[in-house]
Amino acid sequence: MSFFGANKRSTGLDLEAGAVLGRVERIDSNRVEIAADPTVVGRATVTDLLAMPARGGYLIGMIESVSRNGAAGSGNPALRNESISVTAMPIGTIALREDGSPTFRTGASVHPHVGGGCHLLEGPMLTQFMGLLGEDIDEQQRLRLGTFVADRDSVAIADGNRLLQRHVSILGNTGAGKSWTVALLLERAAALGNANIVVLDVHGEYAPLTEPGPGGKAIAQGLRIAGPADLLATPDEVLHLPFWLLQLDELLSLVMNEDDQHAPDQRLCVTDHVQTLKRSSLVEMGRHSSVSTATSDSPVPYKLDDLLRWLKADEVEKIIRHPTGNVDPGPFAGKLGGMIARLESKIADPRYGFVFHPPQHTDDYDWLVETATKLLRAGGAEPGIKVIDLSEVPSPILPMVAGVLARLIYNVQFWMDLEQRTPVCIVCDEAHVYLPARPDPSAVQRVALEAFEAIAKEGRKYGVCVAVVSQRPSDVSRTILSQCNNFVILRLTNDHDQAVIESLLPGSMSGMTGVLPMLDVGEAIMIGDAVLLPVRIKLDAPIAKPASVTLPYWQMWSTKPSSDEAIADGVAALRNQWRGELPEALDVADAGSI
Repeated sequence: MSFFGANKRSTGLDLEAGAVLGRVERIDSNRVEIAADPTVVGRATVTDLLAMPARGGYLIGMIESVSRNGAAGSGNPALRNESISVTAMPIGTIALREDGSPTFRTGASVHPHVGGGCHLLEGPMLTQFMGLLGEDIDEQQRLRLGTFVADRDSVAIADGNRLLQRHVSILGNTGAGKSWTVALLLERAAALGNANIVVLDVHGEYAPLTEPGPGGKAIAQGLRIAGPADLLATPDEVLHLPFWLLQLDELLSLVMNEDDQHAPDQRLCVTDHVQTLKRSSLVEMGRHSSVSTATSDSPVPYKLDDLLRWLKADEVEKIIRHPTGNVDPGPFAGKLGGMIARLESKIADPRYGFVFHPPQHTDDYDWLVETATKLLRAGGAEPGIKVIDLSEVPSPILPMVAGVLARLIYNVQFWMDLEQRTPVCIVCDEAHVYLPARPDPSAVQRVALEAFEAIAKEGRKYGVCVAVVSQRPSDVSRTILSQCNNFVILRLTNDHDQAVIESLLPGSMSGMTGVLPMLDVGEAIMIGDAVLLPVRIKLDAPIAKPASVTLPYWQMWSTKPSSDEAIADGVAALRNQWRGELPEALDVADAGSI
């Protein structure tokens, strides 16, 4: 009785039905070389799956390369008999449970023998095998992503729990389908009812998801950072990040020049004043029990005018010495001028109004509770998926804004009662913009890096997940990417980006980067804890499409002329830093007083 026949009866899988691709010639710890049958190998290509009989089951491999040895048609008779070799990566094992049913496990726990047959998984046999992959995933944890490229009749299922528990990266060239992938995940999550996701939308791509869909309900609620026109009339969807909410390093990153010779004195002076002002505010609000624990980083409201007035007094302070009457400069005299000028410049810039000109109600002690609730509420009347539009945030301050939002979410989760936590995922769209892989990040960039690196390392314990989305993985912090245990990798053509992916994957999987440039739009390689084996899938198209569709240049150039009115509107929006007409509440006099 053949080995394949015995395995067929014991496992219930007819893996011998596939064509015999060839015979095993060489076995390494992480590669298997196969002498292929020239009449069959034409049906196989990279990423196709193979079944090789092994002790008590099968070793499943994925084709990494197909190569030809010898030269067809050569004038040398010795080279006419060419051979074709296939290299496969062992990716898992089919073995038996105690009840005799088959199960798939990742890793090569058994190996085939040299000379053993190798079968190509295709047709009904492939469908049967793919069905085996998802049967151990609990129904409540199933996340449908699409179909397998090798078998479009088989649904690609991931474990939704495992996908988010240890962070996920969605990587691919522009136009490869990243935004669609994010939209698909948001759509699937929204169906759960209590999804808790915060999307940092750098380009405003996900606004269509905040509009009512076919069922009359939006997938997500739209929030945005306040623009210049929101400083006097503040809609409910607008977020402010008042200066007092910033930790000291975050505030100083905006107003202090690290190269200033007086930077240490400036830091010391601001630290002392901010801590005093926050403790004074607590006393005024009757929060006496919190005074002793308040620090310069505590999120306690205080008056910016008081801080500026004290700094200006320190800049010109004179100390009279008794009994001589000598007049000496104060400890900070002549050292704060540059910082004061930068602070006043930021205060006068309407683009920074969401920091330095928050509405009056943000001074209320309970305002922070309302804002944290807006960011973290799930399961209420509003969708638990929040898309925060950052497209109008000035690029120099964008990393700080992303970092402050992430830190606030993480800190609230950290201090929340363990039994009351609802896990939250922060989607970092265009992560390379504010999470750079630089040895010398700026002070503003450090704000975001420190916040997200803390989440990447410790967030799992407190129910905070990061989803890193980027078209340039080589420009994203390695610390953050290395903490991701799941990767959805779309087409990547850049050598540096492929090298980063290769360095992040387990050694046995590194060869899969070779197929990345060949992926079609919407195709992805998925690797990680959420799937039992690395798979090439065709992602489902989301119902609500993000506003990131690649424009048909050639077609539009032949059918759509430019609009002078649209150009004029664009210039007006540039001047106002606001798309559309300014609210009536913001007149010329008000604008001049900001």
